[in-house]
Amino acid sequence: MGVFNRFLLFFYALFFGVVSLGVVLLVFNVIPERMLLNEYQFAVSQWETGAIASVVFIISIHLLFCSFSGKGSKEINSDEIVLIHGTEGDVNVSINAVKGMIERISGGIRGVREARVKAVVKRDKEKGDCLSLEVKLDVGQERSIASISDDVRTQSGKYLTDIACISNYDVAVSVQSISSGVVVKKRRLK
Repeated sequence: MGVFNRFLLFFYALFFGVVSLGVVLLVFNVIPERMLLNEYQFAVSQWETGAIASVVFIISIHLLFCSFSGKGSKEINSDEIVLIHGTEGDVNVSINAVKGMIERISGGIRGVREARVKAVVKRDKEKGDCLSLEVKLDVGQERSIASISDDVRTQSGKYLTDIACISNYDVAVSVQSISSGVVVKKRRLK
């Protein structure tokens, strides 16, 4: 359920909570019957009452359809794990670990200045889980962008299939910036 539908559901539940509290007050005769009839006659004579009732009805129908609609795929954020089936048993691998390795592999390719990776697991009951990687690159001008992106896809795919044993994945490469000049990488002292 999306954020908008959760927002509607919150106010919908709050509205009916107040209505149910009013019914409880009526049952225990906290509100005099004469006052209740006067308020009822006033509310029925106003056009705003019909407008509010129509809006509540439309929200009810919308939330009813939302409860019946199900998504085929569900996205899992990067804090989750990917289950890999080995010969001796199952292994849990953090998506952050895969993401970090793809960033290092992409950053090591000639022509790439910086690589950032967004990793999401899309859960689908029919097709199975799919690891979706979006690699954003800052590249230099020493190589063509097509060959850089091909190298990123090839090296990432080799890592995902051979090392991480993930067979169902999708790697999307996008270039965010192209910088000019030669970059001299400085060695870090440890």
